[in-house]
Amino acid sequence: MNILGLGGSIHDYSACLVRDGEVRCMMEEERLARVKHCLGLGGKVFRCRAADYCLQAEGLDAGSLDLVVGNDLIDPVYYMKYADRIQLINHHLAHAASGFYPSPYPSAAVLVADGRGSFTGFPAERETVSYYFGNGSELTEIKKVSGTDTLDFGAAHDSESGLTDADMSNSVGGFYERVTTEIGFGLLQEGKTMGLSPYGTARHTDAFGSFYSMDDEGNFRQTLDQVKELRMYIRRTLEAAEDPEKFQAKADLAYAVQHHMERILVKACRYLYNATGSRNLCLAGGVFLNSVANYEILRQTPFEHIFVQPAAGDAGTAIGSALYGFHVLGGRPRTAVNIPFSPYQGKSYGPDECAKAAGAFEDRIERVEAADVSVKTAELLAEGRIVGWFQGRSEIGPRALGNRSILADPRQAAMKDTINARIKHREHFRPFAPAVLEERQADFFDLGCPSYYMLLVPPFLPGKGEATAAVCHEDRTGRVQTVSRRLNPRFHELLVHFESLTGIPVLLNTSFNDNGEPIVETPYDAISCFLRIDLDYLVLNGTIYKKRKEGGAGREKSGETPSGHAGSEACPF
Repeated sequence: MNILGLGGSIHDYSACLVRDGEVRCMMEEERLARVKHCLGLGGKVFRCRAADYCLQAEGLDAGSLDLVVGNDLIDPVYYMKYADRIQLINHHLAHAASGFYPSPYPSAAVLVADGRGSFTGFPAERETVSYYFGNGSELTEIKKVSGTDTLDFGAAHDSESGLTDADMSNSVGGFYERVTTEIGFGLLQEGKTMGLSPYGTARHTDAFGSFYSMDDEGNFRQTLDQVKELRMYIRRTLEAAEDPEKFQAKADLAYAVQHHMERILVKACRYLYNATGSRNLCLAGGVFLNSVANYEILRQTPFEHIFVQPAAGDAGTAIGSALYGFHVLGGRPRTAVNIPFSPYQGKSYGPDECAKAAGAFEDRIERVEAADVSVKTAELLAEGRIVGWFQGRSEIGPRALGNRSILADPRQAAMKDTINARIKHREHFRPFAPAVLEERQADFFDLGCPSYYMLLVPPFLPGKGEATAAVCHEDRTGRVQTVSRRLNPRFHELLVHFESLTGIPVLLNTSFNDNGEPIVETPYDAISCFLRIDLDYLVLNGTIYKKRKEGGAGREKSGETPSGHAGSEACPF
């Protein structure tokens, strides 16, 4: 049975192909369109290139599909090619399916939270938080929280109301979104707020407590008046701060919203535990890309096991829609496939495709001979070089997991500023992830379960943060990627060689892209990005390249010292 799932809403479009209950391929539209979140593409999204990509990867055409399923928030332009056959399901249900069906649990509590979901049947009312219980192939809704969307609410157009077209009542995701916007970050940039929060203090936490309520029955409430009051409070706070104090003022506000986000979600999960009695918890929706909050849920609630699939945001609804189509609409039982769930769902690029891409840039790159690519790469990293690492099938979700990564030595504290300023061209406070060998994780982190998808942020154990200073955040935590030999043998092998050279089983891992760009997808994307940003080497499916001295922007031409030993000023806030 071949099922195509389409995902997204008005952003983060995606496609997923499920064959006989197994996720065989998934692709996010942004990776092909080369526009982050597909924002501003308008009618161009009608091409639905991600669906074509998935079909081609499996050697199928549209006529081979038994079902096409999507969620009811997708812009209809995106599924125009399938408009006569697509079946639409509730947005939060698609999220819940994306969290539960790929999980290793036969039954589990499921929590969905985002900015806004499907309309609930009342004018301007939309779901914001949904509670489910999954058992076998069934997903049963326990309860929903809904709120008023000002996109369809007259007060949004009243200039004296203090509201905007983006405001939403009773929305946990909207609460975090509002603070993110007001402190100066753009749409879908909540990760910056999370990264900034450890630099803050508790100065505003009491005040923020007056902007919402959360009871023991899972009911989050934030009125539109409270949204307005929150917005005005933030603006007054920032207006009162002198320029040298602006950074700290924004960090304090980020700290406050992060503190309350964790408090809200922990209470929601405690309610869900009491309602289901399950030891297993699945989380889905963009809110759960907040990996700091996910760790606090694991630490502060009775749940013993937590699963968050790597594309937890709207793109992940393609997975949920396809699997819901198979198990519920198709009436097929759930079996143990893709366990543990592999995030590497892009297609493979063979030697011919890599060679063709390299040939297009032959005047600007040259091959580096190596008897063993993993050994040589580990040596380069140990020397302080920064390496673009392109291997196998691309990972899904917003975080690179060792197949489309930029890698560096985590031992040098200056490496964080070097990569933020000179490679990624982004804010100085943003952290990088520690990728650690699964068998050595317990020696470095206070974490008793794997974090395969960078969706948990535990503390470092005493002394270990100092040993890997470039990936130890301001609050002595790290957004861990547990590197499994089973899930990613090549990346695991690289870490083994790096440890043999340095004694450290950890690498700095960040996504292979420049600031504001999607992660690279194809060999051509990888080489193009390599030449545009200040990387030292590129490892492309088993071949190492460097920039020619007479071309590109590499340090071989400028004569600068290796990455990590020199750097420009960090990006201003």
